[in-house]
Amino acid sequence: MKTKQFPLALLEYDEEKNILFYRVKQDQVVDVAEINEMLQYVQEFMGPKKHYAVIDFGGNLTSSTEARQIYADAEYILNYRMADAFLVKSLPVRLIANFFINVTKPKVKTKLFTDENAAILWLESLKTTVKV
Repeated sequence: MKTKQFPLALLEYDEEKNILFYRVKQDQVVDVAEINEMLQYVQEFMGPKKHYAVIDFGGNLTSSTEARQIYADAEYILNYRMADAFLVKSLPVRLIANFFINVTKPKVKTKLFTDENAAILWLESLKTTVKV
């Protein structure tokens, strides 16, 4: 598995499954500067490759409305992300992620999980339903 530690996140890529694991550093507020930096990480790490992702928000993280909108509209995500499985470990983070999915309405297929294995299974199930 390809791995790289960045200041705000750990990125791991399982080439066999074509799944990026994006583990966000805890105890931070993600605002415009942070989300732009995080989007830069994925572009540097993955390059122009279509992929699935498990975004691990953990249990102690907050984000601004502006940061969530930048993520939803990010050209790189729209062009190269096939689906996002959001992984959360606390009620406050779950509420923020649910708000993002239901109100911001990301343009990439997105689902919320509390179990990483369930998130991976969901992403793998999408691969079998994708029409070429």
